Amino acid sequence: MLDKGTFHHRSPAGMAGRLALAALLIGPTSNAVAESPRLSDYWLARGGSSDHPAFTYYLRRDHHGPQRRQALRLREELATLATHWRLDGQRSVARALAGWQSAIDVLFREGGRTPARADLAALLAAPRHDPRLSTLSTVGECQPPDWVELWTFGGVTRRHWSPGMTLQRALRDQPGAHWQPADEAWVIAPQSPPRRHGIAAWNAEESPLVPGSRIVLQLPGDSREADWVNRALPEFLASRLPGEHCHSLDFTETDVDKTP
Repeated sequence: MLDKGTFHHRSPAGMAGRLALAALLIGPTSNAVAESPRLSDYWLARGGSSDHPAFTYYLRRDHHGPQRRQALRLREELATLATHWRLDGQRSVARALAGWQSAIDVLFREGGRTPARADLAALLAAPRHDPRLSTLSTVGECQPPDWVELWTFGGVTRRHWSPGMTLQRALRDQPGAHWQPADEAWVIAPQSPPRRHGIAAWNAEESPLVPGSRIVLQLPGDSREADWVNRALPEFLASRLPGEHCHSLDFTETDVDKTP
């Protein structure tokens, strides 16, 4: 139990010993921090950012495994849902969900990212979200896409993006049977977290679409499988590469330590 005596009668020698011990503990930690540059240091050492900073990305080492497990479970849950729809006589919907499965396979093979801004301006504005290079497995950049992608009961399709395109316009250009059974849809933009919007007549919301946006329908029903897919699929799509012709950069080549 602490009392006033706890804070008195400390000899100078004892205090000096404690300070020396603290210096030993703090010193190596400070050196380790100095020797572990951040992603912003890499961009600065490179002479700036990218030609398309909104389409840069990184992947933390500890995010690859969870993303792989998420992709595998999405395939399993979608297979179960497709079977249910097929047994219920909804063969077209079952085929669409099989298309979702195939698209997940392709997107996972193309590579993933940590769902976060990777451009220099965003990193400098939010230092707490500026990752250390030692924690990353990939840093990369993409070309801006010219499409939006729709995950509907017609499968997974892409259509050309045009200025002024909105969620309602993109959906209403599709056959009604491909989207009208759903009341809500998620919009996943390249640099924004997933957002859920109403799409039925009674709750319709308008939302502008930027190039590279993905729209995924909220599956109807209250089954465990549908509930999990509705939560996990937008998260998975937010972890996919943000554009076209993406390539990783060798962030070990630049001498980051010489960054001013």
